[in-house]
Amino acid sequence: MSSDAFTRVFYPSHRFVISCGTVPIDITHGKLLLIRKRSTNGILLPKGRKDENECLKTAALRETFEETGYSATTLPLKLPTHATNRSGNESHSEPIAVTQRGRDHVLKLIFWYAASVNSQELPKRGTQQEGEDFESIWMDCRPAVAALSFADDKEVAQLAIHAAYHAYFGLEDASSS
Repeated sequence: MSSDAFTRVFYPSHRFVISCGTVPIDITHGKLLLIRKRSTNGILLPKGRKDENECLKTAALRETFEETGYSATTLPLKLPTHATNRSGNESHSEPIAVTQRGRDHVLKLIFWYAASVNSQELPKRGTQQEGEDFESIWMDCRPAVAALSFADDKEVAQLAIHAAYHAYFGLEDASSS
């Protein structure tokens, strides 16, 4: 019997779902793009289920576009990572965080990416899937974090904002600009 320090848990495919999302930031204008779910008034970061055979990063950017109408690109940041083949402390576009949620004996893993979005562009209309009813909301970074409905979303957003503004302006966060 092994005495690993790791916790091991088994989840067959019908007991988990992989979801991907972004923290969409307009660095130039100090804004964060959020969505409001009209049925609950919940304020969220854009995210959704990964499609079969889709890579995580592609899923995160696709879900952001579908739910908001805005095109996003990954935002390379200098954050520590355990990704293999890393050399030094350069910027990367790997997930910046993973969160887990559970309900009805199903584990939901959400892989988060920092993303760059232009708040001055007009969103494309008609990108949401059937049954989705989200409103895109641009907010200044600090009040945006406070407005998020879930504590883990607030943590992810704060991490991305802090790293983005430190990397691009040497500032602690958008409220310093």
